[in-house]
Amino acid sequence: MAKLLIHEDQQPPREIRLYKSRIKIGRASECEIQLSSSGVSRKHALITREGDAFFIEDLGSTNAIFLNDEKVQRAALKHGDRIGIHQFVLEFVEDAATEDISQDKVVLVEDVSKEYALGKQVVPALQHVSLTVAKGEFMALAGPSGSGKSTLLNLIGCIDTPTSGRICIEGNDIGGKSPDELADLRLNTLGFVFQTFNLLPVLSARENVEYPLLQQRDVDKNERQKRIAHYLKVVGLERYAHHRPNELSGGQRQRVAIARALATHPKIVLADEPTANLDHKTGEDILRLMKQLNQEEGTTFIFSTHDARVMEMADRVIELADGQITE
Repeated sequence: MAKLLIHEDQQPPREIRLYKSRIKIGRASECEIQLSSSGVSRKHALITREGDAFFIEDLGSTNAIFLNDEKVQRAALKHGDRIGIHQFVLEFVEDAATEDISQDKVVLVEDVSKEYALGKQVVPALQHVSLTVAKGEFMALAGPSGSGKSTLLNLIGCIDTPTSGRICIEGNDIGGKSPDELADLRLNTLGFVFQTFNLLPVLSARENVEYPLLQQRDVDKNERQKRIAHYLKVVGLERYAHHRPNELSGGQRQRVAIARALATHPKIVLADEPTANLDHKTGEDILRLMKQLNQEEGTTFIFSTHDARVMEMADRVIELADGQITE
């Protein structure tokens, strides 16, 4: 996926994934990329994707845009190009490593549809959806409420079954598997992080992390203790190990949920609106933590979200509307 590295003064570059076919740049709140400076127009520039090509276009800005130090009105972008907007430099990068998602697929969704019966009516939640997810991806399923993103996440997580189509997890077709086989898959391959946390209120943080490990027969007591201590430390909660959920903040409870999801050593973590019930700063801290774990542990993360912060951080964004994938 193509991305921009935004350089400003001596600050570390900010990375923005170009996940839409049209992305506005400017000071206005409706711009997907916001540059906070009075020298930047409210709607300064537009990046468009046409097939495999990207273009930068001036939207009638006050201070113009520059491509590799030359003033332009509209121009094609190539890897390494530097876009100048006031004091900002936006470096255009095409990451070939993330483009080839056919290698090391951990999720395959093939022509999947899902329908629900509502009285005498049949309501389509997903219609002929196909996608693949590569090992180690940090991917977002985006869209408004009712778009089908949570339904798709539940199907990938073997919590629900498709009406038609095929889903493979780690090369295993989940169609026709018994409830026990699906439970084993959820326990040993998948980790879940829910927006409502889903912690057991009578258990401490430590016991909540331990609970799924008790179901893994090949993990002995010593290994359980090591994993519990390790992942509580990873999420910064070792001091709160003996606190129950009602003694923790929302952000701390979400961190316990992340530790619990990772403790079973899943190949894939599914996160349903993980920042929805958190304030802005806590949500950003949780996102940075999950991105760090993705990079350090190599765990694949799949989110459902309508949070722009999650989309910006994702390697790839799949947008859904009315149960279908859109461009």
